[in-house]
Amino acid sequence: MAETTMDANQAAALAKMQRDFDNARMRQIGGFHFAMVMGALTMWGAAVTWAQVTGWAVAELVAVANALIAAFVLQSTLHEWGHFAGARLAGAESPVLEEPRKHFFMFDFAMDKNDLRQFLWMSWGGILAPWAVALLVAAALPLSILSVQVLLATLVMKAVGVAIFEVPIARAAAQSGEPGAELAKQVAAGGLTRGRNIGTVVGLALFALLLMVV
Repeated sequence: MAETTMDANQAAALAKMQRDFDNARMRQIGGFHFAMVMGALTMWGAAVTWAQVTGWAVAELVAVANALIAAFVLQSTLHEWGHFAGARLAGAESPVLEEPRKHFFMFDFAMDKNDLRQFLWMSWGGILAPWAVALLVAAALPLSILSVQVLLATLVMKAVGVAIFEVPIARAAAQSGEPGAELAKQVAAGGLTRGRNIGTVVGLALFALLLMVV
């Protein structure tokens, strides 16, 4: 009995240690991503102010370039954290990596240890998060400013690209119960390229519409 109790205590202590490591990694990567987002937005905001105060064409060009960068950083970060939030809310096995891969990928989703419901929560979290930030920008920022138009169009471009690639996977997985297989099919069918291309067309069309209407 004493040996069994000791084993249980050791298992509990090990589980707590793993949670502590996971939380520490999450805080570290969260801080890194927060700094990236704040840095990109601050640079863009400073460029917008420069353009508004001076009216210089070069300042407007810098503001537009920074809007593109800010949109990419913002959407890539929130897309990944949307996936992570969905996975954690579903109770999925989703350990945080020791350091982000390619700047943004920050957790592992074990297909063999998680069920279909957890996969769908993870998927839809990442699909919906980019739309939330696009709607926020559309509602909160003045669309008469050129670089804001570029920012919004790029945010929508990224959100559409994600949806075109990931929504078919989530829907097919819900029917077949095989998320890994559906992901492989979508990649093999060129889903990433298709999503990127359609997203680009939609983003450019939105930008042209904003230029004409606002």
